[in-house]
Amino acid sequence: MKTDTVYASKALRATTPNEALAIHCSDHRFQEGFREFLSEGLGLTSYSIIAIPGGGNFPSLTEIMPKYAKAAYQSMSFMIKRTGARRIILMGHEDCLFFKDNLRFYFADEHLHEKQLASLRKARKELRERFEEVTFEIYFADATSDNRIQFLKID
Repeated sequence: MKTDTVYASKALRATTPNEALAIHCSDHRFQEGFREFLSEGLGLTSYSIIAIPGGGNFPSLTEIMPKYAKAAYQSMSFMIKRTGARRIILMGHEDCLFFKDNLRFYFADEHLHEKQLASLRKARKELRERFEEVTFEIYFADATSDNRIQFLKID
């Protein structure tokens, strides 16, 4: 079977150790912002990514969508084990369509933004119980009036 190169990347395969595992939503509107935040905002040079609908909210889906949550947990466990990640970065973003469709009714907070933050905090709590050997950080991406993306650190 003959194969043809369709593109040769300028990038080289990383040879440095993995610094973190970032879990964020796969929403196309935020991808460039997520990458920029990880490299420029957090100063990471080598990190792994799990990009799935809803991103870091997946532990909140354990009771609602157990198969979805299980697959996300399996991916996360694999990445921690195989890449040696000890820093996990959970990210959510405003106007998350997956969150609106699947999670918003399970959080009592009045505003969608507060519901999303509550979900991320719950996710971090559940993940800390499963993965005691790693640290967890939560960030939330908001678009400003001119569509620039800003990142907020969530306690």
